[in-house]
Parts: sequence; structure tokens; C-alpha cells
Amino acid sequence: MKTIIFLSILLFSKVLFSQSYYEFSADDINGNSITLQEFVEKGPVMIGFWRSWCPSCKEEQRNMQIIFEKYKGKGFTYLGINIDNQKSVSKVKSFVEAYGFTFPVILDTDKKIFEAFGGTEDAVPYYLIFGKDKNLISVHLGYKQGDEVMIENEIKTALNLK
Repeated sequence: MKTIIFLSILLFSKVLFSQSYYEFSADDINGNSITLQEFVEKGPVMIGFWRSWCPSCKEEQRNMQIIFEKYKGKGFTYLGINIDNQKSVSKVKSFVEAYGFTFPVILDTDKKIFEAFGGTEDAVPYYLIFGKDKNLISVHLGYKQGDEVMIENEIKTALNLK
């Protein structure tokens, strides 16, 4: 029984720790080096992990483009982090261009950033919203039509627009 309690506490602390702020530096799909810090300094950041072949990820990305355009002037950043494997990475840039996404997109083929934020293999879309103070505001797994309303409300709250 003590072992079960210990393992439960250990697992809970890993999940809690994994979803805390984690500073990283990576290249976007255009080869520009970016850091999470440079966006957080401006305001709240939503980090969205996605795959190009995932239907709900595609829908989320399209809706996040609309929300990003609406609130980027107020300090909000949406950071799309694609976790496709190395074989399908060549499709990501054309996918981003075809849909006209203007938010920054990072390739995380080794999934180090994804795992640092508590992501697990088939758990996409997966997103986290951090405030300017680097505190975690919300975490969501999955996406269904209508979730964009909830996401937008969380962003407005983080921007003190409510």
C-alpha cells in the first residue's frame, strides 16, 4: 500500500512539474531562432502541440490563426509546435503556407519540448497557456468544435480584457 501511495505521489509530481514553465530555444520553420521567453515578455502565450495528419489538430490550428490575429496586437502569442516525425516534416512548411498561418511554428521531431511540457505520444492536440508571469493558466488535451470559444475566453482573461 505504501508503494502505491508513493508511486501515485511520484506520478502526480511529475505531471505537475512537467506542466510548469520550461524555457527553450528552437528554430522555427523559417530557420529563425526563437525562445519562449521572448514571447512571454510581451504577454500570455499559448503553446499548441500538433501533428499535420491529425484532423482535430488541423481544425484547432485554423481557429488559432483567427484568435492569434485578433489578439496579437494586445501581447498574445500562439506558438504552434509540430511534433511530426522526421519523415513527414517536409509537409509541415507547405501545410502552414497553404493555410496562411502567421503564428510562429517550431518543429519538435525529437519531442523534447513536447515531453518537457508533459506531452505523451498520442495526446494531441495538447496545449498550455502561460501568463506573462510564467504561471500556467490552463492545460487542455484534445479539441472539438466550439473549444475555440473557451480558449478565446481564457486568453481574454489572461490579457485582462474581461
